Amino acid sequence: MYFWQLPGELMSIKRIKTSILHSWYHFRHSMETWVDVFWNSALQMLVFSFIAAAFVGTTNELYGAYIVVGMILWNIVWSAEYAMTIGVLWEIWSHSLSTLLISPLTLEEFLLGQAVSSLIKAITSVIVTATIGAVVFHFSLLTLGWPLIIYFIELFMFGGASGMIVLSLILRWGTDVQSLAWSLIFLVQPFGAVFYPVEILPIQIRWIAYVVPTTYIFETIRGQLRDGSVNVNYLFIGTGLNIVYLIFSYVFLRTTFSASKKSGAFARMEG
Repeated sequence: MYFWQLPGELMSIKRIKTSILHSWYHFRHSMETWVDVFWNSALQMLVFSFIAAAFVGTTNELYGAYIVVGMILWNIVWSAEYAMTIGVLWEIWSHSLSTLLISPLTLEEFLLGQAVSSLIKAITSVIVTATIGAVVFHFSLLTLGWPLIIYFIELFMFGGASGMIVLSLILRWGTDVQSLAWSLIFLVQPFGAVFYPVEILPIQIRWIAYVVPTTYIFETIRGQLRDGSVNVNYLFIGTGLNIVYLIFSYVFLRTTFSASKKSGAFARMEG
């Protein structure tokens, strides 16, 4: 079955399913990925839940909930970005990425397969961390209600866009910058209003927060926790920024991929 006409080619659901299956087989046998995505997330959640519990009985008790929900939902961004980039890096390390992409499998089909795999890992990670938050801090993520679905989609979109940007940098400069796969996304965390309101940031750097989609999502979440209201305007702004980031990251990745093939850098990455 084919869909979505591309220049000179069609995307195939069968090839996308093959890409997903390929990613699943790797995930089953990769202890490193299990540790990074789930073990590390669970340990961080446990620590942050204890920190949040310290606010119980104080005048800042609500900040405990901010910390817990921030940590739980940050894992969506982290899992989406990490799973996509590490999935590609494993192909590079095993000298199989070029083999995959000289087959009928297109870059878009491969990315969609990685995105589905990332989605599954993000959902699982949220379930694990939300369970820890419920046990330690007695906070149920389900209290957010139906907007939780929107928050998840928005944060996953940003994580996917971040993953494509990191992949573009790896294609451009090779495995010398592979550490960006597990580190670059954390540059967003201090400025993305994950655990605290934007007003906490020094005014000189506050503008950075306003160009990061996570700022609007987490500010909306905190508003809902505080008084039950959902800031629809913030959600629209976050969505608009996410669309811009997704378009830019895809064009950047597609351009870098084509340039790396022409220059031979793509082939040399596996050398």
